[in-house]
Amino acid sequence: MLLKEKHKLLRLLIIYLSISLLLLIFRTGRIVKVGRALFLYLLAPSPRIVSKLLSETGRIGRSISQLVSAREENKILQERITSLLQEKEKLQETISESKRLKRILNYQEETPYELVSARVVGWTPSLFSSALLIDKGINQGFEKDTPVVAWQEGGNPQDPGVAPMKSERLNGMAVVGRISESGPDMSKVLLITDSNSELAAMVQRSREKGVIAGTGERSLLLKYLSPTADLEIGDLIITSGMGRIFPAGLVIGSVEEVLRGVGGLEKRAWVVPRVNINQLEDVQIIKR
Repeated sequence: MLLKEKHKLLRLLIIYLSISLLLLIFRTGRIVKVGRALFLYLLAPSPRIVSKLLSETGRIGRSISQLVSAREENKILQERITSLLQEKEKLQETISESKRLKRILNYQEETPYELVSARVVGWTPSLFSSALLIDKGINQGFEKDTPVVAWQEGGNPQDPGVAPMKSERLNGMAVVGRISESGPDMSKVLLITDSNSELAAMVQRSREKGVIAGTGERSLLLKYLSPTADLEIGDLIITSGMGRIFPAGLVIGSVEEVLRGVGGLEKRAWVVPRVNINQLEDVQIIKR
């Protein structure tokens, strides 16, 4: 009897739990919503964190964009600076060339002879000849033995170790050489440094006369001076006008060393040319 009562109570409890479970199932809509919200709240970041993350991401993106833009602007500026520097160099070269040509024109107005400009278009280097090529020839009225000079100004001759010239005449035309061969529109100029070159010269200060000879090297040799000639280091050597090729007064160079001739019969000297041959871009031809 007691056992039957226990079974009856157990059945009642199961029925009650079943009914409670059913009632709970019918009300799960709201419970699920609350649970879902609680779940999302616990697992999802807060709006403040999301906002901060988005803000930092945007800031980083803007910084990267600004960096790329700055690099592009810097590249453009560098290119512009390079272009401006090149333009400045060209402008300075143009100004310098304009001033030089103006001085040449002023010099031409004071000379008794006519000067015609010519461009150096080539060189003929060899062991036996020192010559350059210019863009003027027979068609322009220039033949063999026509004198060729170049404008020189300031400072000493091509050797910086030479004593200063004992003359205030540092600006003017200096001897380059003479035309040795002439074609229709081109000529070959034999340089004064060539071993086959000789021209009449004199010491500007003392008026002592001699001959300048090329040696095939850097220096010229002043020879045929009298044993008692007044000659010193630094003296300016100019053309004497004898020989009927070069007019008088053109600068040749300056004395760097005084020598005694063989047997004391003459005095000689090493002379540094006034013209730096390696820097010549244009020359002047003396039209006779």
